[in-house]
Amino acid sequence: MAILPGCRRKTPAPSAPEVTSAVTPEPCIVHAWFDLPTDVRSRELSGIAWEGATRTLWAVQDERPTIVPIVPDDDLRAWTLGTPVTINTQLPLDLEGIVVTPKSFIVASEIGPKVIELDRQGEVMGPIPLPSHFTTARSNRSLESLTVSPDGTQLFTTSEWTLGCDGATPTTTHGSHVRILRISRDGKKVDEHAYASDPTPHSGGDYGVADLAALDNDQLLVLERGWTAKVGNTARIYRTSLAQPEASCLDASHLDDAPTLKKELLVDLGALPARGLPAPRQAQPTPLLDNYEGMALGPKLKDGRQSLILVTDDNNRPDQIARLLVLGVTL
Repeated sequence: MAILPGCRRKTPAPSAPEVTSAVTPEPCIVHAWFDLPTDVRSRELSGIAWEGATRTLWAVQDERPTIVPIVPDDDLRAWTLGTPVTINTQLPLDLEGIVVTPKSFIVASEIGPKVIELDRQGEVMGPIPLPSHFTTARSNRSLESLTVSPDGTQLFTTSEWTLGCDGATPTTTHGSHVRILRISRDGKKVDEHAYASDPTPHSGGDYGVADLAALDNDQLLVLERGWTAKVGNTARIYRTSLAQPEASCLDASHLDDAPTLKKELLVDLGALPARGLPAPRQAQPTPLLDNYEGMALGPKLKDGRQSLILVTDDNNRPDQIARLLVLGVTL
């Protein structure tokens, strides 16, 4: 099994022949993958959220104002599409992120951009206000993410690319400087931290922040995703913490020269094993890669690792795949 540099911990040599050392589990593995059937419910899936109480993965579609339940088997290896919840609104939506609470859904839309709360029947309960500079988000490069802290008190979101007020778009020499927004659920506290995505891997390609997953009130996983014609996709997951005051940027008018959060690579999906997967439908560096747009922490696996679930957006195209990928990670 191929493992990223730094993802396998070396076992120290025994101090004497009769002593053997325990092998530390690999921090990141492919637990399972599942290609969803061709179905209107599996088209253009984007943000996802895991609900432990019902063992359901909830996904938003960016082509329709719907929330799709996807239910796994006991080992997260096979998944079944359920009956969608239709959002009852005339507001234009391009849904990209979702959070589940015991009594509601909270969704993020690129159009607006906006974050709105819904009851479990899809009725709009109200908006969650965003700082005014998020109105400068670039078309189709706006809010791509939404997550909540495990204690339910903090929401996090960010844009895919640099806001229009904040500086240059990504190139092969520099990435996007985006604002990771943290909002308390009571709306009384808002802060922002500057984060820099990696540079675009190839000239003429696209690259930015696709989703976030909160580990606690400060620590986040960040999914960075890109695509280049005739090359394929890139997908990397980083770990960062908002407990870095030097990267605070709520009062900054632009981010060109702003200090950014330090980040640590958790996994490069392009370096993971791809044995047994079908051939990609378009050029890809590996059969495992496609257009990953959503990420959520799932339940613990039987071996004790934390599951990390990712979903691809097939863009309703025949040369792309609607896939669920389950990683086992040690955080």
